[in-house]
Amino acid sequence: MSDPVKVVQVRITNHGTRERSLSLASYQRLVLGALPEVSGRTVVTSFDQDSEILCARQQVSDDFLEGVAFGAAVADAPVTTRFTADREAFLGGGALDGRCGAGLDPCFAIQLDLRLGPKETRVLAFLLGHAKDEAAGRDVVLRLREPRALDASLGETRGGWESLLQRVRIETPTEALDLMVNGWLLYQALACRLWGRSALYQSGGAFGFRDQLQDAAAFLMIEPSIARRQILLHAAHQFVEGDVLHWWHPPSGRGIRTRFADGLLWLPYVTALYVRATGEPKILDESVPFLEGRTLEPGEDEAYLEPVRVKGATLYEHCCRAVDRSLGLGPHGLPLFGSGDWNDGMNRVGVKGRGESVWMGFFLCSILGDFQPICERRGDTSRAERYRDFGERLRSALESAGWDGAWYRRGYYDDGAPLGSRSSDECQIDALAQAWAVLSGAAERGRACRALRAVDERLVSTRQKLVRLLAPPFEAGSHDPGYIKGYVRGVRENGGQYTHAALWVVQAMFELGWRDRAAAVLEMLSPVTHAASAAGVQVYQVEPHVVAADIYGEPPHTGRGGWTWYTGSAGWMFPARSAHG
Repeated sequence: MSDPVKVVQVRITNHGTRERSLSLASYQRLVLGALPEVSGRTVVTSFDQDSEILCARQQVSDDFLEGVAFGAAVADAPVTTRFTADREAFLGGGALDGRCGAGLDPCFAIQLDLRLGPKETRVLAFLLGHAKDEAAGRDVVLRLREPRALDASLGETRGGWESLLQRVRIETPTEALDLMVNGWLLYQALACRLWGRSALYQSGGAFGFRDQLQDAAAFLMIEPSIARRQILLHAAHQFVEGDVLHWWHPPSGRGIRTRFADGLLWLPYVTALYVRATGEPKILDESVPFLEGRTLEPGEDEAYLEPVRVKGATLYEHCCRAVDRSLGLGPHGLPLFGSGDWNDGMNRVGVKGRGESVWMGFFLCSILGDFQPICERRGDTSRAERYRDFGERLRSALESAGWDGAWYRRGYYDDGAPLGSRSSDECQIDALAQAWAVLSGAAERGRACRALRAVDERLVSTRQKLVRLLAPPFEAGSHDPGYIKGYVRGVRENGGQYTHAALWVVQAMFELGWRDRAAAVLEMLSPVTHAASAAGVQVYQVEPHVVAADIYGEPPHTGRGGWTWYTGSAGWMFPARSAHG
């Protein structure tokens, strides 16, 4: 179904021997803005008596000035309908009083009163949608009230999902893997991450520059057009200087400009993946506009702004600007950490402009290796040579300044102190750098094997079904890495499992040929595995059919799932399972 409407269908059967009188209600609080306490004051509601449709318009908030929200009910036989657009009437001691208009605490509340005879079945539905105007919303509702329209719409929706999700099917000895790969992972990545960009734990709606690019890459094997559209969309949110909006809200395009080190590089990374997977280099010639907006002041780490579009360039030039902007190095010859790299919580490691990231070094090596042949094929030989020379120097620095003796360091603080070292009082080892030492192909193979072995020994717990991001957690050490230190020990990035990175560990194991170990860890990461027993459910406490962003790693909550649904882990788990399985 392509209409912008949510349908909640309810089938009620009276299994008794006497007639029953029932009431069924639907309720939604209206926001139409950022905060209901603010934006709700300027929402005006109305009710169309003829079609029995509730409508709501925002009078002030720029992002919601265009269009109308609508709510309605559908019944297979006559019912008595009551409504209100005032939360106080629905939640308080009164009844649904039919109030609409301005100055209310706005909501859509619709109640259906019906009588149900013995053995009788009724089918009802509640609709919630958004349209360009009241007439367009009315058309959607009236169309769904046609006989058998709801069944047809449900069949169309199911058919669309089956057509997409059945393009890749796997069958392994491990049902916990098959269940996720053969449906749930791509559903989570597409419905929640790319389309909804919202879930219970993070109802934001924004596009994350690096986030949705990675999500889209999961579809390269089955529907590359999804990745193509996403690549071009994100390229159009790059500034002329090469940096990007870290995230932005449609339709206004307002977003946040930052000093994060890695965000801009996901554009060339995913573009190279696309070209390699599809064999379609023509995408590099697509013309894409740039953004123009005020630059960050010295000492300013981020700014919320509404940039303007200016004349653009080819996607190839967009990618190269991202790479070229990332070639600045610190005192040890490693890329700068900025106000954070992949780990947002490490936002003060390099806040003064001198901190360095070992992980960024491996990530950048991977991208330089991908783009050097692309540059050569396009006749851009001077850039290809520059990327090759830079990559060689960077690999040398990673081995000389990144190697800690048994694994790779995570980076260096602004004051030159190592992060992720045996000499560190906290975060002695971090999984991210070790996984990408392998995935990038930049590390000396013997060291890469030792580094990943250290992860397996120090961060992977088979008994607890965890792959911790780092250990030991930050708590009271002398250095301040950022807001990660504000998390309780073992929560999220601070010593818990961050599933995104855990899946890179699995991919690195596959890359080194550790197939049995990789398969075992992959099975361990499946939410189905975590909830396979009653005892496991009591520990895990979240859904068994979608990937959790994080799992707590320290007592008394070890093994408890963090937030679910809205995580890039679903997209990464799909290629980890299907491509390497």
